[in-house]
Amino acid sequence: MGIAVGEAGNGSVAAFGAYLLIVSFPTVPLVRPFATLGASALILSFFAGLGASIALGSPAFFIVAILAALAQAAAELRGGPLRLPVALGALAFFLAVGQMPAGGWLTYGGLFLAGALWGGLVAAAVLPRAPAKPAPKGEGEAAAARFLGAAAVTSLLGSLAAVFVPSSHPGWLPAAALRVLKPTRAETLRRMKQRGVGSLLGAAAGGLILGWASAAWLHALLVGGLVFAMLTIGAKRYGAWTFCLTAVALAFDLGPAAHPLPVAMDRVLLTVGGLVIAAVVIGLLPGSAPTPARGAPPRNEGGIPAKDA
Repeated sequence: MGIAVGEAGNGSVAAFGAYLLIVSFPTVPLVRPFATLGASALILSFFAGLGASIALGSPAFFIVAILAALAQAAAELRGGPLRLPVALGALAFFLAVGQMPAGGWLTYGGLFLAGALWGGLVAAAVLPRAPAKPAPKGEGEAAAARFLGAAAVTSLLGSLAAVFVPSSHPGWLPAAALRVLKPTRAETLRRMKQRGVGSLLGAAAGGLILGWASAAWLHALLVGGLVFAMLTIGAKRYGAWTFCLTAVALAFDLGPAAHPLPVAMDRVLLTVGGLVIAAVVIGLLPGSAPTPARGAPPRNEGGIPAKDA
């Protein structure tokens, strides 16, 4: 629609909102599905509009970067259907910094919200519905505090590095670091191994699309094909899924055309920088999750044993 009315850049912003909303929900929850989808659209759009309104390197940028990381970590610990929307909201914040369209941050946030609401309607219509997954087992107060602290440090280090990186999209560096962070060292190491190759190849693919597909219609077709492949592959095939996720996230940018190889190399180096920061911070995390008490069943979001839910 954006291309049809001569506003390809604005259409890309709305499409990004729809994309993040849809990939936040492999299945739509049975309980309060429309309220959950609507809340997710607002969360994603809030973070995106906030990112577009803040200058890279400003005091507000560092403050919000830390708060976004803490929100992502808290949602990870709590679980529930809003875990992914909050995590992808933090991603939207970092990717929106420095990407504001001519209409300003309100226009950016409004376009993003319109796309996210459209994505919510599509999700409600076509995605399967399933009961919410059981809430994750408690990590303990000390372990949870270490995870929150590690997330804040990761975001701060990544944001500091982003200020000094000569890149057109420096926000990807802290975003890449936060995407692999999990509550324990074991989980984070596994995530880094799973995401490492997929993220690097996806960053290269996203850069190539940005540099090569200068025609808006060709750009849209390539991104649409990647989204289709991602949803077909599914998150269980994590390496290939991560490849598509990274490529699409970095390809939602219709800026001035550039040579494809430098753009791809830029995205790869930013991803490597994010993984290095995660490797540096991993020592702050607890080694592994505590073993649950024998016979204690997992509990759902309401605290009821999952087998009785």
